[in-house]
Amino acid sequence: MEKKDSPKKQAKGLYWANLLHFYQPLDQDRTIVEKVVNESYLPVLRIYEQIPTAKATINISGCLIELLIRTGFGEIVTRLKKLAESGQIEFTVTPRFHPFLPFTHEDEIDRQIAGHDKISKRYFGVYYAPRGFYSPELAYETLVAKAAVRRGCRWLAVDEIAINGNIGQLPQDRLYMDKSAGGLLLIPRDRRLSEALSDSIFNKDKIKSSADFLNLAGNHDRKFIFTAGDVEDFGHHRKDHHNILRLLYKESGLISVTVSELTNHIRKKEYCKPKPSDWMTTPEDIKNKRAFFTWNDPNNKIHKTLWELYRIAFDEIRNSAQSGDIMHNRSRDMLGAAVPSSAFFFSSCRPWWYGVHPENAATGICLALFSLLAPSPKVKDKAFKLRQNIYDMVAEFNQAGLARKQQISYLKSRGVDIKEFYERYKG
Repeated sequence: MEKKDSPKKQAKGLYWANLLHFYQPLDQDRTIVEKVVNESYLPVLRIYEQIPTAKATINISGCLIELLIRTGFGEIVTRLKKLAESGQIEFTVTPRFHPFLPFTHEDEIDRQIAGHDKISKRYFGVYYAPRGFYSPELAYETLVAKAAVRRGCRWLAVDEIAINGNIGQLPQDRLYMDKSAGGLLLIPRDRRLSEALSDSIFNKDKIKSSADFLNLAGNHDRKFIFTAGDVEDFGHHRKDHHNILRLLYKESGLISVTVSELTNHIRKKEYCKPKPSDWMTTPEDIKNKRAFFTWNDPNNKIHKTLWELYRIAFDEIRNSAQSGDIMHNRSRDMLGAAVPSSAFFFSSCRPWWYGVHPENAATGICLALFSLLAPSPKVKDKAFKLRQNIYDMVAEFNQAGLARKQQISYLKSRGVDIKEFYERYKG
């Protein structure tokens, strides 16, 4: 029988960059924020504080920084700053309110990036010196890459499917350069390892030890591992799941680096023409030209109506600057806060459904529009009607069982255990 190498021997010379994404919407209830802080943020930060060799790249949305300060959990911000001071973590650039960028006007993208930068510099000072860009939902489109370049970023995190439209087929010894964005470095997330590490609902691999993780990584030609996921998966969504992070940092023998450090260690780089995609996109989605269906499905009438409402409000609010409306900036901020990517995610039924998200988004959009001093009466009337339509659609999805039918259909198509999904997410 062939003798397997020990985990540390398997990991010898292998770099591991781990990106943790911190996000909660600006209007999140304080009781939920407290649970997330106690179940995920504090336990995960303790791992880095207790293991000086552990490193990570941190994406924390500007709106979450504001939320933590406002709700009395500024300790998280302070501890992140100390870890950055020690050199264990680096921060990324990201838009302030977590929008889905492929369908966001470039003017709004730049505005939200500037807003995020301002907040991050205020609380992290000189330790906010990002070199990379994080697009919410790992959404890639050419306009996203160009926004990263305009901001002066050297690299952009993407899901591996963005590189060639497939999963599990990339050589693990090189990074990629985006032809459409002047050679911007693309860092491909290993989807299988990331889903296994976070124990995603789509995960088919159970990891209980560092040896399990390294065996799953396999491939002796591999030079690095790049994982990325929501920090809330470690403890909040999955109880005590942060312990797997501790095991990997303590026992695996992997060389822990930030993503920016990884770009210096991996010398081999090649140009590519990336595919529009996000962390949910499948090869079939790429083939059928429906990469972003989780966020904008033309057959989903809630998506269609919510995007229509957003666009008429955006145009009206954006144009209000020309008329000198003194509420312009306030309305722009309100609109950005009203439409995070989660509004579309939780109305997609792919497989998630939580109707309060599109309802809150519709109300928030209207409040932003109505906060202008002199919005067009015609636009106001149309916006109000679209908002009511969204509420009616949500009620129909719930009462007629449409949401559950679509969820089950999608779960079957992805081979996910339906009972496990509803047990985990409480229906």
